[in-house]
Amino acid sequence: MKQGDAMANFLVFAGTSEGRRLVEYLNACGASVCASVATEYGKMLLPEGVEVLSKRLDTSDIAALLKSLQLDCVIDATHPYAVLATDHIHAACEETGTPYLRLIRPSDMPDDGCVFVEDAAQAAEVLAAATGKVLLTTGVKELDAFVHLTDYQERIFPRVLPSAESIQRCLALGYRIQNIIAMQGPFTRELNSAMMRQIGASIVVTKESGGAGGFAEKLGAARDAGAIAVVIGRPRTEVGLTYNELVERLTRDFGLQPRTASEGSGTAARRFPLFVNLTNSKIALFGGGAAAVARAAALLPYCGALTVVSAHPSPELEALGVTILRRSYMQGDCAGCELVSAATGNLEIDRAICKEAHSAGIPAECVAAPPEGAFCIPTVLDGPLLTIGIYGDKAAVERMIPDMKSLLNQKQEPFD
Repeated sequence: MKQGDAMANFLVFAGTSEGRRLVEYLNACGASVCASVATEYGKMLLPEGVEVLSKRLDTSDIAALLKSLQLDCVIDATHPYAVLATDHIHAACEETGTPYLRLIRPSDMPDDGCVFVEDAAQAAEVLAAATGKVLLTTGVKELDAFVHLTDYQERIFPRVLPSAESIQRCLALGYRIQNIIAMQGPFTRELNSAMMRQIGASIVVTKESGGAGGFAEKLGAARDAGAIAVVIGRPRTEVGLTYNELVERLTRDFGLQPRTASEGSGTAARRFPLFVNLTNSKIALFGGGAAAVARAAALLPYCGALTVVSAHPSPELEALGVTILRRSYMQGDCAGCELVSAATGNLEIDRAICKEAHSAGIPAECVAAPPEGAFCIPTVLDGPLLTIGIYGDKAAVERMIPDMKSLLNQKQEPFD
C-alpha cells in the first residue's frame, strides 16, 4: 500500500449509498478513484469528475479490469444481498493479487414482531397463505418470485428505483402500472407509513438491509400501520468494515486528508472565519433531520427570518419553534434569500438546491458535500463576552468543545 504523499488509486464497487458516500470521500481527498456500478441510474448518482463504469461484470471481466489498472486497493461496497457480485469481486482480487476490502452494513435485525424467511421464494409462500395488499420493497431482482401468486397484480405494489430499466422490468412481469411506486430513497418512517396508508397495505416485504437501507424505518411504519413485516434475512454472515471503520483504515494506510476545495477548482480553498450580522437576513434551511436541527439551533439566535423546508421535520426541529414549510424542496425556493443551507441528507437534492442558489448569486452550504458549498456553518458557542465558532474534523471539534466552554465561563475583560 502507498504511504505519504503519493496519490492512491482506488476502484470502488459502489452499489450502495455508503459506496457512493465513500467515492465522495476519496474524491474529496484527492485520491484517484474509479467507481463501478451496475446501471446507468447508479452512474447518475455519482459525482462529476469521477470515472464510472456502468455495467455488470463477472469474475473474468473484473480480473481483466484489475490487470489494466494500477490499483492500491479494491473496495467492495455492493449491497449485502449482492452475494454473487461480492464473490466475483473477491475472486478477481485473489486472482490478480489486488488488495481487497469489504464495506459492510451493521445488522439491525430485531428480536420480534416480524416473519423471517430465507429468500424471496419463501416470502412469496407467506404471502400466498395471507390476505391483504403488499408494499414490496425488495428491488427488481426479486420481482420474479411474486408473480406466481394468483392475485399478485391486484395485491402487490412494488417500490423500485425511478429508472426506465426498473419500470420496464415491472411491466414485463405483468405488474400493473398503477401499482408501481418508482422513487429514490432514503425513505423516512413517516413516508413509509403514508405509502402504506395510501395503498391500504397490511403487509410489507423487505430485506434486512441495515440502517443505511432504511430497514428500521420500514419496520416502524409496519408497526404504525399494524401490518405484518416479512423480512428476508441476510444470506450469510459477512466479514468486513463499517463505513467509519473503513474510512479510518484508508486514512491511516494511505495518509488521506479531505480537501476543502471550491467546486470545479483544483486548488485548495481554505475557509476564512467571518462573523456577519444576520439580523435582517432571510435564510432558507432545507432538511428535517439532525443536521438541519443543528443548523437551525445555531442560526436562530442571530437571524431575522429563518424558514425551514421539510416534508418530514423531526420533533427536535419542531420544538425549536422555527417556521416550517411542510413539503419537499421545489425549484425557486431559494429566491429572495441571502443565505441557503442544504441539509436534506440526500446528496442529489442538496446539490440541486446549491445549484439554484449559486446561479442566483446566493451563498449556499452543501452539508452532504461541504467542498461544493460557498460556506460552512460552524459549531457555535456563545457567552456574554465571547462568541466562538469551530469548524473542522468532527472528532477534533468534539475534543475542543469542553475547553471552549470552560473559556466562555471564565470572567473576561472587554477588549479596548
